[in-house]
Amino acid sequence: MLEDGLRVGAVVGANAHGRAWDPASGELYGRWLELAGEFGLKHPPRPILSPPDYSGMFSPLQVSNTVIGVVATNARLTKAQAQKVAMMAHDGIARAVTPAHTMFDGDVIFALGTGELEVRTPAELSRLGAVAADVFARALIHGVLHARSVEGLPCYREVYDA
Repeated sequence: MLEDGLRVGAVVGANAHGRAWDPASGELYGRWLELAGEFGLKHPPRPILSPPDYSGMFSPLQVSNTVIGVVATNARLTKAQAQKVAMMAHDGIARAVTPAHTMFDGDVIFALGTGELEVRTPAELSRLGAVAADVFARALIHGVLHARSVEGLPCYREVYDA
């Protein structure tokens, strides 16, 4: 919650085509957004690959990736304002995953508001969108940190013992 009573939350389902971490350092791209140790990492990551290699990431067989989610706020949003907040929240994907929005991703974010607080100015809407992007990125990182390995594809916490 922000000082003026504005609340923003996000729910994310993440299977992005890009990586959420830098393989040269093991560092989560969006770790700088962490608040009060919320990610709960045991220690700084260690590198496993160097330099980053994107050559194998664009296989035509890998076309079922997406990041999908919703940002919700207690603000009252018009349809146009909700669309703008959702568009700005997409920046959260780019803060947490690289490359983001590839031709192999079907990324979509919805925005909704409960109508409790009024958004009166373009500056207030811009602030709301900026906060939504950070919140969405943090939710995406939480998804990465809570993922489990599947069918030989290791999750972040197993690779980095985070």
